[in-house]
Amino acid sequence: MIYLNEWFPNPVGKDDGEFVELYNSGPAAVALNGYTLGTGAKRKFSLSGYTVPPGGYLLLGKKQTKLTLKNTDGGLWLYGPNGAIVDHGAFEGSAQAGKSFSRVLYSGAGGGNGLPSDAQPQAFAWTDPTPGAKNKTVDMAVTVRNYPLNVSLAAHVSPAQFTGMLLGTAVILAGIFIYIIQKNEDLQKLFFGGDQEIW
Repeated sequence: MIYLNEWFPNPVGKDDGEFVELYNSGPAAVALNGYTLGTGAKRKFSLSGYTVPPGGYLLLGKKQTKLTLKNTDGGLWLYGPNGAIVDHGAFEGSAQAGKSFSRVLYSGAGGGNGLPSDAQPQAFAWTDPTPGAKNKTVDMAVTVRNYPLNVSLAAHVSPAQFTGMLLGTAVILAGIFIYIIQKNEDLQKLFFGGDQEIW
């Protein structure tokens, strides 16, 4: 499968250093005849004549594509020969200067590029650029956390983590309870009798 693997929208200095990188997770080369790249605007770049080697990358600079990669709320689309979207990625906010928006999980890639299997969702993160090479990895425990529906949360965390979560919730609820009592004289009388105030 062909993926949008990495794009570099905000190089330090001139925008001439912008690039887009595609990745082929399959065992055979893929000719991109009829494929196009787009940034959400009307302008698209034809990928006809380009081929991505098996397990390899296709690196395209701004001088080739003539596409302007947005530095704010940017997106990139890969369209197949029939015009359907093959892959898409986007970010909100401002692009980090000198960092590329890199794919860190590959859905359907069967663990290609040394990353998790096709059971995982797709995900991108800001990393150091790696044009034409494997993307840098990030701590996915921090950036992405997915839990299946209708399955107890306790099944996905250790007993110590679960106990810590319960204790944290109890402390927050106790704080809210004390605050409410402090602000309500009737509750103070109910719990402590007379005109006694707490704290």
